[in-house]
Amino acid sequence: MPQRETEAIVLRTYRLAEADKIASLFTRQMGRLRAVATGARRTKSRYGAALEPLSHIRAFIFEREHRDLLRMNSAELIESFFDMQKDYRVQLAAQYLAEVAERMIPEREPNDRLFRLLLAVLRSLKHSGEVTRPLLYFDYWLLRLAGFLPDFDRCQNCGRALGESGGFYGPGSEGLVCDTCRSGTAGQRISVAPAVLAGCQQPLERWITEEKAPAGCREARRFFEDLIETHSERKLVTRAMMEEAV
Repeated sequence: MPQRETEAIVLRTYRLAEADKIASLFTRQMGRLRAVATGARRTKSRYGAALEPLSHIRAFIFEREHRDLLRMNSAELIESFFDMQKDYRVQLAAQYLAEVAERMIPEREPNDRLFRLLLAVLRSLKHSGEVTRPLLYFDYWLLRLAGFLPDFDRCQNCGRALGESGGFYGPGSEGLVCDTCRSGTAGQRISVAPAVLAGCQQPLERWITEEKAPAGCREARRFFEDLIETHSERKLVTRAMMEEAV
């Protein structure tokens, strides 16, 4: 039962018995996993603030064969995002990131690019206070890295060019269709602005320094959220909470 050291982001924690916690972690070297943190709920816990949701930590974990739950021996706080809770909009956005990560990132599959993506978006939320562009950027790259990002230029059914006006999207669909292939459920016209896609394709820290987000960011974000719900096959709880606040 070897001990492994890994960077991790705490997605959320759950109570276990009287003094323990189960931590849902997205680790850099081991992928997404769950680990028992013994004594984490005690007043003088050795974990301190390291298990606060969305903390960036260094975790020391014992692997156990044929068991879903691993055991965490200790954790060191690298970076805290606790202060984001002061802003309700930013707090909701951070909870959205955690929910999507738990739904969309496969267990025990290391993915350094996704880890760096989540950390970069958390830091953007923390330092900029802006919500729309960081969430849009996260959704775009999550879908792209997972292989779920649709073609914005061609119909997913017949391959016909969609043109500047975009295509049509219906609930449960995985992409856009042209007017000819459009069915009764594909009633929403979607056109992701080139400026929005260009923003998503540059480093987030550079994009966020631009004075103003391009038009269409909020609409593109909602479209990507639809796609995420389609591929996760479940409604996102935090998405409904963000409808009015974000």
